[in-house]
Amino acid sequence: MISPDLLIFGGSAAATAFTMWRWRRLDGVKQPDPPAALVPVDLAPAVSIVTDSAQLALMWPALKLGSWETGFPNVTAATLTESGMLVEVQMLGGQSLRTWNDEATRAALAAYFGVPEVLVSSPSPGFVHLHLRTTDTLADPAPVTDLLAYGVDLEAVPVGATEDHDTWRLRVLYGHILLAGATGSGKGSVLWSLINGIGPAVKAGLVDIWLADPKGGVEFGRGEGKLFVRFAVDAKSILAMLAEAVDVMDERSARMRAAGVRKLVPSADEPLILIIIDEAASLSAYASREEQNEFRRLTGLLLSKGRAAGVSVVAALQDPSKETMPNRQLFPIRIGLRLDEPSQNTMVHGQGARDRGARCDEISEHTPGVGYVGEDGTTAFVRVRAFWVSDDDIDRIVDIYSPAAPDLSPQADYSGFDPDDLGDASAPIAA
Repeated sequence: MISPDLLIFGGSAAATAFTMWRWRRLDGVKQPDPPAALVPVDLAPAVSIVTDSAQLALMWPALKLGSWETGFPNVTAATLTESGMLVEVQMLGGQSLRTWNDEATRAALAAYFGVPEVLVSSPSPGFVHLHLRTTDTLADPAPVTDLLAYGVDLEAVPVGATEDHDTWRLRVLYGHILLAGATGSGKGSVLWSLINGIGPAVKAGLVDIWLADPKGGVEFGRGEGKLFVRFAVDAKSILAMLAEAVDVMDERSARMRAAGVRKLVPSADEPLILIIIDEAASLSAYASREEQNEFRRLTGLLLSKGRAAGVSVVAALQDPSKETMPNRQLFPIRIGLRLDEPSQNTMVHGQGARDRGARCDEISEHTPGVGYVGEDGTTAFVRVRAFWVSDDDIDRIVDIYSPAAPDLSPQADYSGFDPDDLGDASAPIAA
């Protein structure tokens, strides 16, 4: 965040070479040219335009966003960012986010400003933000990192980075997560990054991972019998696992109701049960009709009643249609990685998602793990990238965070034990 003392009112202020330029319009104040040393070469044309009323008066009619008869939008501020420049615009009456976020309009804005891409969002009614992008801050993946063995916040688990260089965190406790992405979009990196993030809590016994891998254990088999408390790879065993989770949830809910407890706080005695279902479509769409119906029933119960009882679900799939994930509206947290079609944005993030900035169908196949995150209660989307998780990282995660196996070996000296010795043969036998 840029400090207020770096604001450049009217385009002039004392600044050093490493500060980022920010400009804000002040009515009645002459606006001199911005400090050239602070403006990257590829943004010089854009900076020149947004700080010059005469150039703006030519641009708006050319782009059909204003006219001398109806008036012009008002550029109120501009800020250099890590990825380019952010321009704040007050829209004309009658305009909306849809007006500005039209694909042809965004392309025309990018061409006029001389930048590769312009994204549009609405921070508040009547205003839009134009994100002029010259650099993709998520172009290079960050490797998954070791975490300390304490201090895990299950409502803010680190799984990657945002495009603003912040840590991308996901709420696992009291939340359900839907993860959708085409083949090769990076779903495995998101899931393993999530497992890595909660690893210390798994080690401490505060989280039990129940994992369903319908692909035969190819993706998650390394954690079988070690990191995962339950591990199922076929329809019958997966449905049995989900049925067991429903029984645990109902039993917990009954005890919580009797004790007047609204939310379960995970402990070693009653850990958070995190159910991860990889490629959920294997059961929701491609199994037998009876198995599909049972899967929908069980996941519906877990999604509608599990959060307060400490039972969370993470479901990953390629096709986010209603047929493959019929209960998708019950996931408060939704992640869209690269998708094949524009209509799939709506399937994951709801109506108007593309207009509000979630353009999963435009994500490059060369950036696996990049996606848009939406959450109930918010209209904005956050662009993120999951940590890169290699096979060696997976082995490390399993080795470090697997709970210690119970010691079932004899705890005393039984070297003299005679299995045929049933005691004192001379003792009287009871009648």
